[in-house]
Amino acid sequence: MKKKMLSLLSVMAIFVGSTFAQFEGKVVFGLEYELPEAMESQRAMLPSQMDMLISENKTKVVQNTMMGAQTVISDTKNNTSVLLIDMMEQKMAINMPAPTEEEKAKQVQPKYTYDNKTKKIAGYKCKHAIMTIEDKNGEQSEMDVYYTEEIPASANDKLKGLKGFPLEYTIRPQGLTMIVTAKSVSKEKIEDSEFEIPEGFTKMTMEEFKAAMGGGGM
Repeated sequence: MKKKMLSLLSVMAIFVGSTFAQFEGKVVFGLEYELPEAMESQRAMLPSQMDMLISENKTKVVQNTMMGAQTVISDTKNNTSVLLIDMMEQKMAINMPAPTEEEKAKQVQPKYTYDNKTKKIAGYKCKHAIMTIEDKNGEQSEMDVYYTEEIPASANDKLKGLKGFPLEYTIRPQGLTMIVTAKSVSKEKIEDSEFEIPEGFTKMTMEEFKAAMGGGGM
């Protein structure tokens, strides 16, 4: 069960990882869930907040749970990402490889339908869109998105093609529904040290991390 929860948190953090341009500061998101009955007992283990630190081409996404902390540090200039896991008395820094050109070519591009709905979120006027994406089996899924044009569209490379930066959206990883809503957006100076790997973390590849999870190391 702990392995499944750790895997779920990784999916969530990677999904929301972003690259920002012309914006430096912090975005605090609140996380709400609609869980299937079988997962209801795990609600307390899920994070209720996600903090994003942004500085030029670097981002840092932090989630804290009862199990510990998980952080994703990304550098788009060097095309690198590191997943930091500080849970269950283990501290790991996992290098996440960038997708190959072949993998990029296979990625499905989402389609957006825009309407006239608006909502104010964290002080920003946001417009509404429905994102439609088709999986490898040809099945389509939809996601409601509220976005602002006051933060550059390039600020989020996970919702490619969106006309702005999303401040509220819904994702459905591994059978649950997660609603992500910005609680605050603040422009501030972020120190370079925030994007460094802290001391005490064991560096490993993604293959080594998967082997540790599958081999009972977690």
